[in-house]
Amino acid sequence: MSLLHCVVVLLLAMAAVHAQFDIPFKSRPQGHDENKRHVARIHQEELSHFANDTNRLILPGLTADRRTRRVEVRVERSAVGANAPCEFLVVYEASDHGYEALLIAFARPSDIHAALRFIGTEPGQSYHPPSHRLWARGERFQLTVLATNTAPIRVENLLMDRRTGTVLPPDGFLFTGSRRIPSPDNPNRAEYAADFFQPMAIASLFSTPYAVFEVPRSVSKETVYRNTTTNPDFPIAEGTLLTLAIEPVLPPGSTGVHDLVLQVDAGPRTGKPPGSKVEALANLSVQLRDGSTVLNPDGSLVSVVQSIAALDRQKHTPYLTIHWSPAIRLASAQALAEILASLDREQGIRIEPPVPGEPYYRAFTPDRQLLNRTERHIHPLELALNHKDGRISGRLLRVESVWKEGASQPELQFMERPILDPSDLRRELMADRQPSASPATRPLPKVLLAFVPSDLTMGQLTAFLEPVLTNHIAIQLLLDEPMPPAPTKDSAP
Repeated sequence: MSLLHCVVVLLLAMAAVHAQFDIPFKSRPQGHDENKRHVARIHQEELSHFANDTNRLILPGLTADRRTRRVEVRVERSAVGANAPCEFLVVYEASDHGYEALLIAFARPSDIHAALRFIGTEPGQSYHPPSHRLWARGERFQLTVLATNTAPIRVENLLMDRRTGTVLPPDGFLFTGSRRIPSPDNPNRAEYAADFFQPMAIASLFSTPYAVFEVPRSVSKETVYRNTTTNPDFPIAEGTLLTLAIEPVLPPGSTGVHDLVLQVDAGPRTGKPPGSKVEALANLSVQLRDGSTVLNPDGSLVSVVQSIAALDRQKHTPYLTIHWSPAIRLASAQALAEILASLDREQGIRIEPPVPGEPYYRAFTPDRQLLNRTERHIHPLELALNHKDGRISGRLLRVESVWKEGASQPELQFMERPILDPSDLRRELMADRQPSASPATRPLPKVLLAFVPSDLTMGQLTAFLEPVLTNHIAIQLLLDEPMPPAPTKDSAP
């Protein structure tokens, strides 16, 4: 490791130690210990009072009523002051992130999860980029703060966006549930992440896999940190004990999730490769379905877009699953993917992760910054495919940044392997999971840059890339582009 790296590691370690001493003083408001004791006394009283009520669930820090479909959680106002950033609406009492949360709850995240199921709702699916889930999905809940001698306050009114100077939109929160991750003590046991791992979030203001509730948008932590703060028009004193009421927006039996399917098939003009994007789109037949109902009987892309525009987003949030026919050419898939990318947004339609064995549509709109090997922060695997005489083969290039003693910049090292069939690709992926023999190198990221001919069909591509599609690697497809040249002196046969 170079001297520069040693200095950086030392500075990071010092910052971490400083944070360990600094954060606890900011994470607890005044009166926290007394609030905690008071909530414990309330819990014992409620256990006794509702002992025989089977429609009530009483857990530490919360009550749930199955008849009213309402969960009430004991919370306190944090020490976050005016103009301070808020990244979380609610965190658990054991969290070290109370300094960036508006409310602190005395109920465990998993207990709140259990209470929501008790009143008749099931969790959806959390934001999780590694599995291509870029939109959280779940039933929508309204969260309201109840305080003595004041009217109920929607939690969105307690926060504001610095960019607009207005409160957050009253969109509610999605019940996704925190993902479970392996326990540090026993990798074979999965733990409810929000119970055991920081930041122990109950309601996050940015997209995350590790909270009970998520905002019904796709928003980054950085955006929230820069722009979200407390609203001075609704001041609540630090340490004030409150009740957070959690209620589903829709009545029993209703759902806010609207599932649609886009079936993409080869059109009648697939005999020869298209010469333009217009011809590529003309080679497709698309069908938008809502259950068994076809929303665009004419099979045209124009009618698909019109049907999507006509959806009632006040009642339902639309989620779209794409099915690709094996017969379509990649040039046509790319032309359609570019249109889908413009529709995949909050006010448009939220595209779901790919079905098993098919590529994610965003594979056809690659991140071109990854082509610059000297500037990129990660080195994906690079695969160039060749289609000749009806046979597909390829070559796989590994690129590694190796820091040598005394160097101010890493040195790029290259290793190339022939890939004759999917079994060769699978073997290389398995080797990629093995620990590196050199301590100076890092495991390659789960990203694949694939340079492929545009006249391949989807079936040909998925058959060859089957090992990659199975392992949830983020594929970036570059059609009819050559792989950038690499030095050959370090290449292996």
